Amino acid sequence: MRSDEEDALFLCFPTHATTEIELDDEPEVTHKVLIRQELWWLFTSTIPIALSYLCQNSFSFISVLSVGKLGVNELAAASLSGMIVNFVVIMPCFGLTGALESFCGAAFTASSDKTRVGFHMQRGLVAVTLQLIPAAIMFTFIEPLLILAGQTHEISTLCGQYLRIWLLGSWPMMVFDCLRRFVQAQGIMQASTWVIAMVMPIHAINSYLLVWSSRLGLGFVGAPFTIVITNWLMFLGMLIYTANSTARLAWGGFSWKCLDGIWEFYRLAIPSAAMLACSWSAFELVTFGSSLFGPVTMAAQACIFSAMALTYQIPTAIGSATATRIGNSLGLKQQRRARYSAHVAIFMGYVLGITCSLLLFIYRNSWGYIFSNDEEVAKLCAHLMPFFAAIQSFDGMNGLTAGILRALGKQALGVSLAFPSFWLLGIPLGFYLALGPQGLEVVGLWIGLSLAVIVYSLLQQRYIFLQINWSHEVNICKKRLAISSGTE
Repeated sequence: MRSDEEDALFLCFPTHATTEIELDDEPEVTHKVLIRQELWWLFTSTIPIALSYLCQNSFSFISVLSVGKLGVNELAAASLSGMIVNFVVIMPCFGLTGALESFCGAAFTASSDKTRVGFHMQRGLVAVTLQLIPAAIMFTFIEPLLILAGQTHEISTLCGQYLRIWLLGSWPMMVFDCLRRFVQAQGIMQASTWVIAMVMPIHAINSYLLVWSSRLGLGFVGAPFTIVITNWLMFLGMLIYTANSTARLAWGGFSWKCLDGIWEFYRLAIPSAAMLACSWSAFELVTFGSSLFGPVTMAAQACIFSAMALTYQIPTAIGSATATRIGNSLGLKQQRRARYSAHVAIFMGYVLGITCSLLLFIYRNSWGYIFSNDEEVAKLCAHLMPFFAAIQSFDGMNGLTAGILRALGKQALGVSLAFPSFWLLGIPLGFYLALGPQGLEVVGLWIGLSLAVIVYSLLQQRYIFLQINWSHEVNICKKRLAISSGTE
């Protein structure tokens, strides 16, 4: 029978429907103590990760803010450039590095040879470097593609300038993400926070000097130059931190042996990228769809997505911390702790998500003026904000539950849930409402997107609560590490 303390947790969450082999892996730890430990660990671990995510995201926020005052076309071009960067570079590369959470956390606790963590990280470095090659080719010839897609000549030209400059800082940004996941797997959560905290004031100063300064200002192109400088500083800072911390002991030196059996990495990395692509690309397609209704609509959409990017960071940070915790627990064969970590994390995510939704709704009339002085942009932003506020909790929960699925190596499941939610339901409905007889324009896009986000979120949570056999996941994790390391 469950204790009263365990019942308290399961009042909030449904029980498992599948048969689970109970392994009392920590018999001395009561349910009440276990809940309290996981809540405290996730809370203290999430804070530095969330701060680093928020600060890193603020780089783009500051850049959009700096160019927004230049004019509607500049704001629209920066938004479109950001969409292309997300779709072509950040989305697939972050998806690839997300697979590190399936390997590194468990390898750190399951293996006596800690350099196995570095072995898996090397595979991530190879994967993201190869991924950047086609992106570089595409950005070189981007203007004709944008004009062919219906963009104006001025916006296409501005986007081309932005993207070619931004590309110079793409590789260090991806390596920074690999290093961040490498040290987090070892329980060092604050590394990226310290690095970004030191870089952030430099970025803010450069955003003024390179865009607006009468002596050094470059106008619109100063924004991507600022991001390039920031990305290189983050990479160098993280490299120095790692080299001077205990995390370096898990590196083991680069070896081309990491290419042997690299398919086992890609077996999870490709679905990880696809899982992220299914949802993220849907948001970016809505951004592109909004551009069809003019620069004012696209500028308002940029304001909304800036809010979305900010509020998404905290639940995603919880998901990243939870992925590390679950990976470490599975590596130690502590299935009960891994299960409670997932449940406590989702509870935390809802508390934070509902709070953010209320704040966004309350301040909906003021948000647009942060980015633009144009009254039309601000009014449209206020009109669209309730749609986002209504789904913000579910959107953030998708980032959180994605971390849980990555820790379990179930990225393929995420794809199977995301694809129908977004691409068979939400996106077709949204574009039909926007461009069809109803003529709802950007509001129609948001109705379809909202439905997709909610369905995807509920499907993921249903699987986590009702279908995961956590005892079995310990054996799957052990087998996955053995195959990846070539010991089986």
